[in-house]
Parts: sequence; structure tokens; C-alpha cells
Amino acid sequence: MITINTEKGLITVDSWDDITSRPQFQAELDPKDKKLKEIIGRYIFKEKIRCGLSNCHTPHTKGYVVTTTDGDETNIGKDCGKTYFGVDFEALHRKFDRYVTETENRSILGSFSFQLERIQEKLMHLRKDRRSADWIHKCITQLTTRNSGCPDQVITQLTNMIRTQNNALKINRPASKKEIEAIEAVEGRRIKEPYDIEETIAEISGIAALYPDNDLRKLLVLDLEANLNAFQELDIDQMTYEDLRHWSKWVGTVESTIQKAESVIEQGRRLLTRSNLEPFLKTLRNENDRKQFRQFISKIEQD
Repeated sequence: MITINTEKGLITVDSWDDITSRPQFQAELDPKDKKLKEIIGRYIFKEKIRCGLSNCHTPHTKGYVVTTTDGDETNIGKDCGKTYFGVDFEALHRKFDRYVTETENRSILGSFSFQLERIQEKLMHLRKDRRSADWIHKCITQLTTRNSGCPDQVITQLTNMIRTQNNALKINRPASKKEIEAIEAVEGRRIKEPYDIEETIAEISGIAALYPDNDLRKLLVLDLEANLNAFQELDIDQMTYEDLRHWSKWVGTVESTIQKAESVIEQGRRLLTRSNLEPFLKTLRNENDRKQFRQFISKIEQD
């Protein structure tokens, strides 16, 4: 890829011939008595390009197109530039790299500004549609926060699933005589009865919606919505280099954030169904807890 600064601004060209065919380009430039004027382009290739200085010609994959004070142009690698033009080259390549980065970031943000309406509409659908992000977040808060509508025992079980990232719902039950005999035969010891064993009674779908990294409020409200609102108030043309870099980096995360939120919403919908949550009732011994959890399941089913 080749980036060249022209009268119309930065342009990208694909062919090295576009550089060597320029009227002032010299493939055999003698650096003796030459003074560097400015850097007008940079390039990166998979295959090596030889340096344009007549006393160097070191092959390299990354370099710069430069002009001298007498109007000649050539290409040189970074190391060649340091060797033959010293601190002048160091200052100019930093200035050019900064200019390219600033221009590219300003262009990225300019293009993004035309997508704002689409993204805001998408955000509204993700949050406000039936059984979408806001509803899922509210239900998950009740499922994982004590004194919010679900029995503590269910909350404890879900907390363990989140910690272990294991969706198996287990209960302890008395082992049968046959099971005890089998365990004794394997372990070679006598087991005192009664003896409980752990049994998986269900695989709970959508547990990933409960993981801290998948918090829909953080993804859609604290990140996407808050930054979209802040971005709308900014003047791209007046942004500093640091601001351009910050916002371009954030813009690069927007689509992945949306995709992640869509995935979490799907997980949340799978989690918050009667058939998926009813197995927890088998783990509850207290009738008041069972009643409370039935009410929770009925309520989310009606929403």
C-alpha cells in the first residue's frame, strides 16, 4: 500500500509504477550535497523495494517517498533516512506519520458521522423491543441480586454457575443401595449410610447472559449510548490529534459491541423461559421459596 500527499490531499495508490513514473522521481539519487525538503509519501509491501539512493540500494519493505530542496524525488527506508539525512529525516517522518494518522482518523470519524442515525435506531431496537436488552437486564438483576424477587438459593446456584462457567444444575440426593455398593466397589471402602450423591438434573441454557463481561447495560447504555451522545456534540474538524485517536479507536469497536449485545440478547431470551428455569424448583425445599420463584417465572412469561 502506498500513501501519497497530493494537492488534493492524501491518496492511496496500489502500483509502485505510480511512484516511479512521477516526473521528478530518481531511482539513482546521489545524496551528496542534497538537502531533504519533505516527506510526501510512505509505503509498505510484502516484497522488498530497493532504496533509491545511489550509494545504498538496501532492500526494504517499508519506506518513504521524499523530495529534496532542488525538486528531486526518491524512495528511502527508515534506516537509510537516518543515515544520510539524520535529524531532519527523523523530524520529517514523525511529522508525516502523524499527519497521515490524523487525516485517516478524521476521515474515519467523518464516515462514521453519516452512520449515526442507523446506529441509534439499531440501539433503540436492541434496548426497547419486546424481550430485548432492557427487559433482559431487569430480569437478570432480579435473578442475581438478593431481595429482588428470587429465592436466595436460586441466586446462590446461579452465582456458582457464573463463577465456574458451568451450566449444570445439580442437587444432592440420597444414594440407593445399589449406588452405594457400586461406589464401595470402586473406592474399596465401606460407606456409612445415609450417603448423598450429586446429580445433574438439568442443563440451564443462556447462562452466558449472566457473565459480567456480557452486562447489557454496560454494553449498550454506559458504552454505546453514552459515547454516541458525546460524539454528536463534537466538531470533527476541530479535534486534536489525541481526540481523533481516541474516538477512532472507539468507533472501531461499535460494530463488535452491537454484535456482542445481539448475542447476549439471544442468550438472555434462551435463559428467561419457563421450561429453562423450572428445574430450579426441584432444588427448593421451602414452599415459600417455590411460590416466590413460580411467581417470578409467571411474571417473565407474561412480559
